[in-house]
Amino acid sequence: MKAGKKKQLSSAAVFQIFSQLHELTGAGITPYAALGIMAGDADHGSLAELLKELADRISGGALLSEAVTEAGVFPPYVGELLYVGEQTGRIDEACGALGRYYEEEDALRESIRSAVSYPLMMIVVMFLVIVVLMNQVMPVFMQVFHQLGATAGGTMQAMLKLSGFFSRYYIVLAVLLALVLLAFLYCCFTENGRRLAGRLAGRFPLTRSLMEDLALVRFTSGLRMAYAAGLDPYRSLEIAERIVEYPPLEDKIELCRKRLYEGESFSGAMANSGIYRPFYTSMLTVFSEAGSMDRALEFIAAHYKEDTDRRIGRILSAIEPTMVIVIALIVGVILLSVIMPLIGIMSGIG
Repeated sequence: MKAGKKKQLSSAAVFQIFSQLHELTGAGITPYAALGIMAGDADHGSLAELLKELADRISGGALLSEAVTEAGVFPPYVGELLYVGEQTGRIDEACGALGRYYEEEDALRESIRSAVSYPLMMIVVMFLVIVVLMNQVMPVFMQVFHQLGATAGGTMQAMLKLSGFFSRYYIVLAVLLALVLLAFLYCCFTENGRRLAGRLAGRFPLTRSLMEDLALVRFTSGLRMAYAAGLDPYRSLEIAERIVEYPPLEDKIELCRKRLYEGESFSGAMANSGIYRPFYTSMLTVFSEAGSMDRALEFIAAHYKEDTDRRIGRILSAIEPTMVIVIALIVGVILLSVIMPLIGIMSGIG
């Protein structure tokens, strides 16, 4: 199998590998020995095999960056960052930067999955409740209603038609719901799916602002990762642009790179490209002059992450009661539409 065709590692797996490499290489252990130690402690076979494969490539004369690139299961920029770390003698810092980035990326993806999966689960529950009411409960009420010799009114007629619709087409509706769930899985667990979901959410007015902030979280974390690994600002922006996968922000990053190439300072190029809000742009300028760009990027990444977490939390806290109310209203309307006429009939008989 060609390297390019191999399945990419998950963010959690990349985090595990490079966070451990950071600790071990920082303690003075060579990458070859570190990979051997990690392979012995790997919690599942496929990861152990990968670590042994990397160690074998290094024992054959390859650098860690070359072994990672040849493995074909890491994003291309990972090998580039490791190569810079090897050339500058900062391989442990490069591994640490990669580990931190993928830890944050895994947490970010988990937050997004939680924000989307909960409403979908509630929709599934709502669908099952409606199907049971229409296919099992409604026929019983209607049988009692007809046995009492009553004539169905307008509301009852509507419920009868709705019950008949669900009886005939609930399988079709179930298939459509299953397709929605499959689309959700595709968007959550495949790279192409995540890109497609990001583009669609970026065009939807209600989610556009959140997608912009999520893209800025990825951009800032990626920029910090590349900067910490020892890349110059221009190449750091190039790496961060690959990570973002959000066209509006990619255009701004491209403008920033162009200004930087033309000789403008990094902080000035960032300010004039409109990537960050004025407050963060001012912070970059001050910290850049003080020679502490990494601290500024760490602060900005943390604040954007906290802000997006709060927004996702607010969305989830609003969805839960809303979905419960909707389900309660649907169940209430269906039951009241048949119970109230029955109560009136029983009262007339009494």
